[in-house]
Amino acid sequence: MSDEQAQLIYGQGQEACPDGTFCLYRATNFNIGQTPGVGDKILAIPLGTYVNDFSVYGFDHSGDGVSSVVNNTDADNALFSAADQRGHSLPVDRRSSIANLARIAMADSPNGSWNDQAQSALAAPFLGNLVVEQECKGKWQDWESQKWIYSYRITVRAEETRVVKWALGFGDLPEGTILYKGFTDVFWGQVLSDGTDGSVLLASPEGGGHTIDPGTDLLIDIQVLYPNEDRAHEHLTSLNAQHLG
Repeated sequence: MSDEQAQLIYGQGQEACPDGTFCLYRATNFNIGQTPGVGDKILAIPLGTYVNDFSVYGFDHSGDGVSSVVNNTDADNALFSAADQRGHSLPVDRRSSIANLARIAMADSPNGSWNDQAQSALAAPFLGNLVVEQECKGKWQDWESQKWIYSYRITVRAEETRVVKWALGFGDLPEGTILYKGFTDVFWGQVLSDGTDGSVLLASPEGGGHTIDPGTDLLIDIQVLYPNEDRAHEHLTSLNAQHLG
C-alpha cells in the first residue's frame, strides 16, 4: 500500500466523497457552509492506500484539522492520532460517516475529542493490540422517562501484550442520550464522559484492576438511554479501545 493516490479535493456534503475512497473533511457537517475552494478541503484516500502525515496536505492539529469523515468504501478504515499510523486509533465502519469528530471522545486529547486530532489514516482494515467487538443484546422502554434503553455486550481483548490502563469510547450520539443509571451505578471503572456531550468514554479503575490480558476477554455490559427507538441505535458508532499505559 502507498499514499501516492491520495488527493486533496474540495467539496461539501457526503456526496462529495468519491465512491471507493475514505474522505477526511476539514469542517464539521461535511464542510457544509464553508467557503468553496478555501474552507471545504477534503482529503480523499482510495481503498488500499494510506496517508502517513496529514500536515503534508494542510491538515494539522489546528482549526484546519480533520473534523468529519466519510468512509465510502466496503472496508472498515481507521484514523490515528499520530503520524505513521501510530498513537490512538479510531475505527470508521464501512459505508458510514461521522459528521462531527468533536462528538467522539479521546483520552489524552487536548480538546477531549478526536476533532482536529487525527494525523494519519489507513484506508484498509486495521488490527492493533486491542481488539473490540460489540453485540446489541436487546432494548426496552424505560417507563419512568418514556425513553429507550439499549443494552450492549462489549468484548475487549489484547492480541499481544497486557494492557493495564485503558479507555473505551464511542460517540456521535443523538441529543438527549446518556448512559443509563442502571449501568453507571454498578460500573467498576471510571466514567469520563457519560454521553450528554455526544460521546461516551469509560476508563479502567483509577486504583488499578480489570486489566486486559492476551487470551482473556474483558466483558463489559453497557446500557445506554436514548430519547427514542431507532434501529440505528443497535450499533455503537466508532467503538474504540485506547491503550493508555
